[in-house]
Amino acid sequence: MTSSNRAWILLIAPAIVIAIISFLIPPIPQPLSYHNFADHRAWLGIPNFNDVASNLPFAIVGIWGLIVMFATGATKFVDERERWFYLVMFAALILTAFGSGYYHLAPDNARLVWDRIPIMIVFMALPAAVIA
Repeated sequence: MTSSNRAWILLIAPAIVIAIISFLIPPIPQPLSYHNFADHRAWLGIPNFNDVASNLPFAIVGIWGLIVMFATGATKFVDERERWFYLVMFAALILTAFGSGYYHLAPDNARLVWDRIPIMIVFMALPAAVIA
């Protein structure tokens, strides 16, 4: 069994090493061909309409999840702090809908970050909620 001081070192040291390495290596460029999606059709004046509209279910699930989380007595948690992980996850789903929709309107490397960051938040909040 490790002491609590040593456990913190074992947790923090690899994170620091990885952070330093990430600042030393050059950025990995995203090939521009990545943004060439299958559906380029516009509809109602919205370019790449099907790619943009496919984000609507993320917003619906996110809104529905927030409604359930805020409804009195709808969900029972052993500890009320567990609710925060789900709130973050459902809010990030809504952000995913907007971020991904924004990206798909005019896909390029500059907008790609707005597609990926909210998805990353969902991918971190969901396992945290399950673990909690």
